Amino acid sequence: MKYDVVIIGGGITGTAIAHELAKYDLKTVLLEKGPDVATATTKQNGGVIHPGYDPHPGTLKALLNPKGARMYPKLAEDLGFHIRPTGTLVVAYSDEDLKTVDRLLENAKINGVEGVVKLNSQELHELEPHINPEAKGALYAKTTTMVDPFEVAVAFMENAVENGVELQLNEQVRGIEKNGEQDFTVRTENNEYPTRFIVDAAGIHADDVAKMAGIEEYQIKGRHGNLAVLDKNVPIKTVMFPCPSPDTKGIALIPTVSGNFLIGSTATMRDDKQDVTNDKVGVEELIEGAKLLIPEFDPSSIIRTFAGQRPVALDNDNDFYIKESPTQKGFIHAAGIQSPGIASAPAIAEYVASLLEEAGLELKKKENYNPYRKAPTDFSELSHEEQDRLIKEDSRWGKIVCRCETVPEMEIIEAINRPNGARTVDGVKRRTRAGMGRCQSGFCQSRVVDILSRELGIPADEVRLEEDQSKIFSGKVKEL
Repeated sequence: MKYDVVIIGGGITGTAIAHELAKYDLKTVLLEKGPDVATATTKQNGGVIHPGYDPHPGTLKALLNPKGARMYPKLAEDLGFHIRPTGTLVVAYSDEDLKTVDRLLENAKINGVEGVVKLNSQELHELEPHINPEAKGALYAKTTTMVDPFEVAVAFMENAVENGVELQLNEQVRGIEKNGEQDFTVRTENNEYPTRFIVDAAGIHADDVAKMAGIEEYQIKGRHGNLAVLDKNVPIKTVMFPCPSPDTKGIALIPTVSGNFLIGSTATMRDDKQDVTNDKVGVEELIEGAKLLIPEFDPSSIIRTFAGQRPVALDNDNDFYIKESPTQKGFIHAAGIQSPGIASAPAIAEYVASLLEEAGLELKKKENYNPYRKAPTDFSELSHEEQDRLIKEDSRWGKIVCRCETVPEMEIIEAINRPNGARTVDGVKRRTRAGMGRCQSGFCQSRVVDILSRELGIPADEVRLEEDQSKIFSGKVKEL
């Protein structure tokens, strides 16, 4: 079977492109090396939909970030993912910081971002009473929203699958051959995928994938960042950043769509692309960053720390690297998607579709395209009357598996049985929040394993935490 497009990489960029191409009469497949979508950089992200005041005018970021951010409210409505209006503060502590605020305000005007204003000290403290009393003012972007990047990627992929896009998991690309002027064969360990076009959205490994096709037009290096998950007791309502440096927006306090808070993130360039380990110095830096914004911040509110890497295209002016290869026609780079990659993803997808069209791919709209996705049931968000109705219809809605986040058995069953459903404990966790609460799965993980085992028809000791090597059990302690 020959494909029109093979997308390599199932993060927020790859799934957004799949969602976009699903609108057209094409044979498209997305190849993801992991057991689920969005298991790398996308899940290691704060989820801020930056409105576009930060990118330098004239860059791809400046073009795609504001457009993508404006697309999110409608996408959330159509695809049924959570979105939370928060606004953003970029906090100034010095006269030099206030000059940065003025520069960002001018960026916003040039980039066409509305709802961005400068606050003086009094206005800032009226908006956020717990902010550092030494703060002299801030940039306030009123239109900033929050999403869960994993939830968005799942929504993109589910809708794409329901509209005919193929998803192939556990398919790590091992080689790419060029056949003639504009045909390729993408090889994995077990399969071959002949295709007319390739979109390389492989994140931190995008340059490695390109090299398989004989392309060495850029280099990706990882920017490592520590993050911390906080309980739901931080006294702020707005995303807060310090004034940015040339390479990073700085350590922020972030209210999430689920009610928790994040501190994130540090920024250190690493040679090892696989290094997502926490380190003591990084976590201490997070705590210091939080206290700079909110001096009363209590580190005991941290319930988990983790780390990730963002792909940086070197020698590219800190911009995205999105273009057709000049040496291999039909090979589209969607690389270097660092911040604001989540905010830009829907616009990146449209931009990639336009590059494919310019490269010779006919984009004919599907007559039966369905732009809508039915949202999963979030039991914790329902009224008591709605919860009672569900429990009367099926008693499994009343069997609470995760007490911290009020996740019942039936919600987990639905998450497993949806298109692109959960196949691992972490897949369930990210779709339902079972295990994301204060106890961090101390009470519910064994129950989740039992449900996965039953629904997937596999022994409990074959259920994985995430990757193939992440076995949870090695056997029974005793026979029952």
